[in-house]
Amino acid sequence: MLCIQHMSIGHKVRYLRKKKQMKQEDLSKGICSVSYLSKIENEILQPSDETMQLLLNRLGYIEETNALTRIQELLAQWNINFMKRDEKESKKLYHYFQENDFINEGIQLEYRVLRIQYYLQHNMIAHVRKELVDLTKKIIDMPLKTKFYFFKHSAYYYYQVGKIGEAATNIIESQKFISFLELSTLELADFYYAFSFVNSKNNDTKTAVKYAEMALSSYQTIYMLTKCVDCHIILGICHKRNFHYEMAFEHYEAAHTLAKEIDYQEMLHPIMHNLSSLYSILGQHDEALGLLQELYSELSDLESYTSARIVLSLVKEYCKVGRKSEAAQCLNKMYHMIHKDPSLISLRSEYIFFDLMLGDQFEELDRKMEKNIIPELMKQNKYLTLSGFCDYLGEYYLEQSKYKKSSYYFQLGKELMVKSLQKNIGVKV
Repeated sequence: MLCIQHMSIGHKVRYLRKKKQMKQEDLSKGICSVSYLSKIENEILQPSDETMQLLLNRLGYIEETNALTRIQELLAQWNINFMKRDEKESKKLYHYFQENDFINEGIQLEYRVLRIQYYLQHNMIAHVRKELVDLTKKIIDMPLKTKFYFFKHSAYYYYQVGKIGEAATNIIESQKFISFLELSTLELADFYYAFSFVNSKNNDTKTAVKYAEMALSSYQTIYMLTKCVDCHIILGICHKRNFHYEMAFEHYEAAHTLAKEIDYQEMLHPIMHNLSSLYSILGQHDEALGLLQELYSELSDLESYTSARIVLSLVKEYCKVGRKSEAAQCLNKMYHMIHKDPSLISLRSEYIFFDLMLGDQFEELDRKMEKNIIPELMKQNKYLTLSGFCDYLGEYYLEQSKYKKSSYYFQLGKELMVKSLQKNIGVKV
């Protein structure tokens, strides 16, 4: 992409003339001869300031300079729309930018980096992948703020494709630019939230809590109430993982109350799902089942990741209270999708565990644990989930008087619990 501000005078005139599809006769008429214009374009002579200004005026270069400022303002507004989740306005600006050409290379790079947000919001993963491959070659040419957003958006992309380690690496890279930039309160809050979100997915709850609290404080000062709900949810999840159940309840309840007040419908179900998990941990299974059954009855799309998570939670809860036939019925409605849909692959091992367990296929389950389930859940850092599976199998083999096998699973479950503690709150056990 050419940068017109760095062109020589002659090349600038020729570039703009060809861009506007003007002939030399049309541009030079009333200003200079065609041969004179040709010599200007070929750098043979230097025009007077008056002649140069007349040529640029006819080419509309003053208008393009003003347009550059306008484009910068629109790009800044586009970024605000993304951070505020204003999909209607962000879509309008996306179509506007699609219809306009960017002469300035720095502006072009800024636009392309911001466009990644649009692709992510519309699940256009192939477009993001292609854009990142090309933009990675141009990082050195990016202004600092564009680099900051490049790594931040890259983090969200890697999270979305299940590469949590790469997501964490990119959000840390983005953090390096913070001290060199003048960011608005909204931009800082959005970064704090992203940093917290990625680290929570990477099971670094200590860091996640710190940045979620910073994000919440910033969002509260600018009355971004939907994002306050999001922060409360992350804090609830992290405190639950850290066994701070009272604090987890406080944040879930704050999220639930605020979401209802502002009619934040899309987050009501996730909040209820997380509350059900907390009730289950505390042994309040009737309350947990009540919430999960309500969520299950409202599912309209059994092919989504959210639906798969809710069904899995309901299966687990039915198993905890000994209602295995109902657990099997729920599992069967979702099980075939797990093996067909690549977006659900992260849940496959858990579904396989319950399918074999509910079918009393313990020999096959034992093989699958070693070959597939343990390696996969370890890779996903799902230590608590895996620890629970091991404890269940330890109990089963103990009842079967298979003490060696029982001891193996009890010991592994204990080791996984220690890993979870070390990962989440940094304690040495």
